[in-house]
Amino acid sequence: MTRILVIDDDIELLQMVRLMLERAGFEVFTSADGADGIEKTRQLRPDLVILDLMMPEVDGFQVLQAIRNDPLVSDTPVLVLTARAQPVDREAALAARADDYLAKPVSQKELLDRVQEVLNRRRRAGAQGSVVLFLGLRGGTGTTTLAVNTALALIRSGPVVLWDASLSSGHAGLHLRIAPRISWLDWWRDGCSKGNLEAHLVSHPAGLSLFPAPLMPVTEAVEESMVGLTLDFLRERFTFVVIDGPSTLVPLGLVLCQQADQLFLVMTPEVGALQTTVMTLRALQSAGIPLERIHVVVNHAAGPGTLNIQTIERALGRAPVLTVPFDPNQAVALVQGNPLFLSHPNGPLAAAAHRLAGHVLSAVRQTGD
Repeated sequence: MTRILVIDDDIELLQMVRLMLERAGFEVFTSADGADGIEKTRQLRPDLVILDLMMPEVDGFQVLQAIRNDPLVSDTPVLVLTARAQPVDREAALAARADDYLAKPVSQKELLDRVQEVLNRRRRAGAQGSVVLFLGLRGGTGTTTLAVNTALALIRSGPVVLWDASLSSGHAGLHLRIAPRISWLDWWRDGCSKGNLEAHLVSHPAGLSLFPAPLMPVTEAVEESMVGLTLDFLRERFTFVVIDGPSTLVPLGLVLCQQADQLFLVMTPEVGALQTTVMTLRALQSAGIPLERIHVVVNHAAGPGTLNIQTIERALGRAPVLTVPFDPNQAVALVQGNPLFLSHPNGPLAAAAHRLAGHVLSAVRQTGD
C-alpha cells in the first residue's frame, strides 16, 4: 500500500486530507509541525510527502530542505499544498525542489489527481535515468570540473554515475583521487554484459560511481550501437547518468549529444571559445538536436576573461543558462583530488554545481508533466 505523510499545522485540514486519501486507498500518516514532520519522514520513508509551507517555527521550506539534504529520504516526492497561491510562491517551491505545487482550497478530485500524477512521474523517472552531457570542445573550459561537481550535487536526488567519455585519457579520476585500472573500453571489449557492468565501475566515498575513461588514448573505431547499449544499461541502474564528454564531436561526441536528455555546452569568456561555441551550436542544430536541450554555461575557469556577458549573448543569440565565477581554490582541489563541492561547500563553484543540479531536476520534472 502506498504510504503518504501529510505535514500541516492546520489540524482540521490535516484530518480532512487524511480522510480524502484514506478513502482512495492510501495509507496515511500525519504530522502537525515541521520538526516532527522531518523526523517522521526519516522514520516512515513514505512514498509521498504532502507539505504545507506556512508553519510556525520550522516552516515548509525548512522541511523540504531537510528532506533533500538527507541521503536516506532525499528522493522522496514532495507535493506542496499551501494557501500561498501566487506564481512567485509556486516558483519558490519548485526552486526548492518540490515535485509539484497545489494551492488551497482544493477539491478531493484535484488532490487525488495531483497525488497520482506525482507518484506516476517518480515511478517513470525511476524506470529510466536521465542522461546529462557536459561538452567542451576547446581545452581549458573546466568541463570536467563542472561535470564532477554537478554529479556530486545530484547524489541527494538519486543514484548517480559519472561516465568519463574521454577518448584521450580522461581526468575525472584525478578530480576524485581515483586511479582506476579498468575502463568503459574494457567493458566494451569484454562484451558489454549487464552482469559485469558493476565490476567496471569505481565507487567514490561520497556515493558517486565513476565509469572511468581508458588510460591510453583510444585508437579503435567507436560503434554507435555500443554507445546506445551502454546508456541503456546505465539508465536502468542509475537515476542520473552524468557524462564528461569527449573534446570532439566525431566519433563519440555527436552520438552522445543525440542520446543526451540535457546538454551543457561549456565555454570560457574568450574570443576563441565563443567562436567554437557558436559553430558547435550550428553543427548540433544541423545534426537535428533540439536547441531547447542545449544549455550554454560560461565558466570563468582561469579568471575574469576578456568578454562580457552581453557580448556573449549577442553572438550566441541566447542567454547562457549559468555564469560560473572563478574559484581560486580549484587548482588545489585538483591536486588534492577533493572536489570543491565537498571541500568548499559554501564556495562559488559548489553554488554553481547546486544550480546546475537544480536545472537538471527542473527539466526532469517538466519532462514528467
